[in-house]
Amino acid sequence: AQASAAAASMCGAPAPKAQVPWFWSFQGDLKLQIAGLSAGHDATVVRGDADGERFSVLYYRDGALLAADCVNSPADYMVVRKALGQGLSIPPGVAADVSVPLKRALPAPGAPRTPAAV
Repeated sequence: AQASAAAASMCGAPAPKAQVPWFWSFQGDLKLQIAGLSAGHDATVVRGDADGERFSVLYYRDGALLAADCVNSPADYMVVRKALGQGLSIPPGVAADVSVPLKRALPAPGAPRTPAAV
């Protein structure tokens, strides 16, 4: 994303659309994936089994999704990254219910949207 922004700037073109910050890293047997920025959060939801090293921490401010840190939970990571990229949120109460996959928490196309924090 930085290369695209630099190229656009050098060519006098409009800056590309801002993207959701993301990161991933392998740490031994752990795959860490991060989507969004958690700074300024006022609440968290932990999904999964931290002791079993397969979990996600979702960060919220005023009830709106800001970010997620996912350890060996690629499905949660992809859903959060998609939601943030589309300006959507996943309600904390829904995210806390581990019996429901996060992808089911996203609004169906054409349904009213719950905006994410800006």
